[in-house]
Amino acid sequence: MVFLNETEIMENKDNSWEELLLKVSKKFNVLADFDFLLFLIGIQERGTGYIKYSKDEKMDLINLARCVLFERKGFYKQDGCDEAGWPIFSVVNVIDDIPPSERERILKQAMVEYLDEKL
Repeated sequence: MVFLNETEIMENKDNSWEELLLKVSKKFNVLADFDFLLFLIGIQERGTGYIKYSKDEKMDLINLARCVLFERKGFYKQDGCDEAGWPIFSVVNVIDDIPPSERERILKQAMVEYLDEKL
């Protein structure tokens, strides 16, 4: 029986990420990157469709995507919605103690899983 070593596992994860970027880039005719995918997930979760957004609205959508993705990984829990219909999240597991590079890796993995389900 052959098992993948750690380097091969990381290469597979990197390949999945690169494949996702390529797939989204082709689908939306853009050069997709980390922030674009967060923005796309935020739009999907908000359910507004693509309209002209202000810079603050874009940041809110990106933050929503981060919360949704961290919820999928057990760091946050959705507690309902506010009066404007935005989800409210509470912290289940503190993420501030995790190094930024590890948080990015967690988000990338969650994005691959999320968008594999949606695309």
